[in-house]
Amino acid sequence: MIVYLDLLILDNFCADAALLWLAVRTVRGKYSLPRILLSALLGTALGVGYTLFCLYYTLPAAVDFFLKYAVALVLPLSAARFEKKRSYLFCSLAFLGYMFAFAGALTALCGQSMTSEGSTLVYTVYGIPSGALVLGCVVFAAVGEKLVKSLLAHTKVLSCTLECVLRKGENTLRLRGFADTGNRLRDGRGKPVVVAERAAVLKLCGDFDGCRTEKITVKTVNGKSDLFAVRIDLLEIYFKEGRHTIEDVTVAISPSPLAGEYGLILPASYAEEKNFQARG
Repeated sequence: MIVYLDLLILDNFCADAALLWLAVRTVRGKYSLPRILLSALLGTALGVGYTLFCLYYTLPAAVDFFLKYAVALVLPLSAARFEKKRSYLFCSLAFLGYMFAFAGALTALCGQSMTSEGSTLVYTVYGIPSGALVLGCVVFAAVGEKLVKSLLAHTKVLSCTLECVLRKGENTLRLRGFADTGNRLRDGRGKPVVVAERAAVLKLCGDFDGCRTEKITVKTVNGKSDLFAVRIDLLEIYFKEGRHTIEDVTVAISPSPLAGEYGLILPASYAEEKNFQARG
C-alpha cells in the first residue's frame, strides 16, 4: 500500500475540523475556532499515527474497533465547552454521524478510483483531498449562514422604516425614518423627540440661528449627555395609503451618522398605525 503522507495529514485535518464544527454547532456548544482547530490537529496526529502503525502491525478486530470509535467519542470534548454532560454526549454522537455520512459520500464518489488504484490509498476527489472538499463545503455554508442573517437583519430594519417629509418654512426634506421603541426622548414640553443627522438638519434649516433651540438630555450606561435640538414646523410620516402629520416637532441632532437605511429615528408612538389617516 502506498500512503501519501502530505495528503493524509491535510485530508484528516480538514475533515476533522469541518466535522467537529458541524457537530458542535448541531448541539449549540460554546466553541471557538482555535479550540476546534487544535482538536482537529490532535485528531490528525492520532489518525496519521494510527494509519502508519497499521502499515506494520495488525490489531485484533475488537481492539481496532474500540480505538477508532473511542477517539471519535472523546475528540469533541476538547473542541468546545458543554454546560451539560448530555450535550457532550450528543455532540460525540453527532460527530460520529457526520463521520459515517462523510465516509458514505466518499465511498460513493471514490469507490471506483480506489479500486482502480489497486494498492494505492487514495484520498482525493479529482485531485483535491476529500477533507479539503468537505471543509470547503462547511466554510461555504458558514459564510452563507452569516450572509443570510445579515440580509434578514437588513430586511427587518427596512420593514420598520417609513417615508417622512420634514418642513421648516418653505424648505422641505424627504428622508426614511426608523421607528425605534428605544427612542424615549422628550423635550421640555414633554413631547416625543425625533433624532436626525446634523447634515440633514442643516439642509432643512440652512443654519441653526433660524430655529428655536434647546438641549435634550440623554441618559446612557456611560452617563448623561446633551443633544443640541431644533424645532421644525411639520413632520409628515407616510405608511401604506395613510399619512400622520405632527406639527411643531423637536428634532435632536445625532452626534454620529445614522445607519445608511434611514436618516431619522422616530418615536415608536409616531409610527403606530392608528395615527395614520387616508391621504387627502
